[in-house]
Amino acid sequence: MNTEPNTYRILAGIAADARTAILNAAITVDNGKIQDVQPLGQGEKPLPGDIDCRDLTLVPGFIDIHIHGGAGHYVMDGDPEGLVVIAEHLAAHGVTGFLSTTVTGSWEQQSQAINIAANVLGNTPRNSTWRGATVLGTHLEGPYINPAKKGAQPLEFVREPSIKDLVDNTGNSLSTIKIVTLAPEMPGAIELITFLDRQGIIASIGHTAATYDQVRAAIDAGARHVTHCYNAMRQLEGREPGVVGAAMCCAELKAELIWDNIHVHPASCKALIQAKSSAGVILISDGIPGAGMGEGFRFNLGAHPVLVEQGAARLADGTLAGSLLTLDKAFANSAIFDITDRATMTSYNAACSLGIADRKGLLAPGYDADFAILDSNGTVMRTIIDGVTIFHQD
Repeated sequence: MNTEPNTYRILAGIAADARTAILNAAITVDNGKIQDVQPLGQGEKPLPGDIDCRDLTLVPGFIDIHIHGGAGHYVMDGDPEGLVVIAEHLAAHGVTGFLSTTVTGSWEQQSQAINIAANVLGNTPRNSTWRGATVLGTHLEGPYINPAKKGAQPLEFVREPSIKDLVDNTGNSLSTIKIVTLAPEMPGAIELITFLDRQGIIASIGHTAATYDQVRAAIDAGARHVTHCYNAMRQLEGREPGVVGAAMCCAELKAELIWDNIHVHPASCKALIQAKSSAGVILISDGIPGAGMGEGFRFNLGAHPVLVEQGAARLADGTLAGSLLTLDKAFANSAIFDITDRATMTSYNAACSLGIADRKGLLAPGYDADFAILDSNGTVMRTIIDGVTIFHQD
């Protein structure tokens, strides 16, 4: 990790966010905040202390709202040091903030994962010894899902939606939960969605066989996201739009999308974004411990063994078990769209959903100095969090 002066400039060939792209930009950073973003004067040379990235692209740091693990570690392991390794892994791929994401499991496991994330919530390299992407909260993927659409989620821990069950098992950490994925057609789900909305927690529709009308009822109750759109849900048909159809046509919903070209065909990714515009889609990794570990890596999802093989992570029966994607790859995979659209889908939309778009997700004065700096191939060359370089490609 490098140590920058309190005030310095980054010179970038392109500086782009959800609003605009500036060629040959100078971004001034002061005490971890963006002070100014201006075009670099013609013929202007780097000054002492500047970070010279004039052959690179700078975008707001990626925000991953759905990530289970990476580099061999798993949120559900209940290991604080493991979460540090995951955060470092994410930073190496341009992620500056993330939601520690659970899977359906025993409440003992889930509560432990929630509490570990809560203990390091908001830590950055400027104000602590934290060495990776900032934990912004927790995303509970389950346990309130439809068993018929469980995917790789362990069936033995699936539960019916219940306000009391959630409150009793999360306690004081409830306020650190930002998203709960649930199936709105299950008994008790609408009441739980209403409760979550009142608590300022995003209810996300996922692992569900809901009809279009059931999704509309969930929206009326306060649901605002769709979890990994297309995957583990009722598909679009001519006479039954299902969850996918609702995601495409309901402006109230932001749709998560795993653009790894495995979970979803690139044409389907394009169709979703064209239907909703980039403002309605959030690219996620759905990353698991095998991300960054290579072929042949094995781990367990609950009691179920998972194998990394041929670029994917699968259960023994062939079911996809999360992804090996990282958000820098998703950013690159979506290159058929304009860079401002891609910055919208990898940073700004997530910041808006999490209620932090007043300080993250844009290149603007007063915003946190969180950046991903990429080469022409989309490789992350440097990640800066809170004005401090946390990752630098040698």
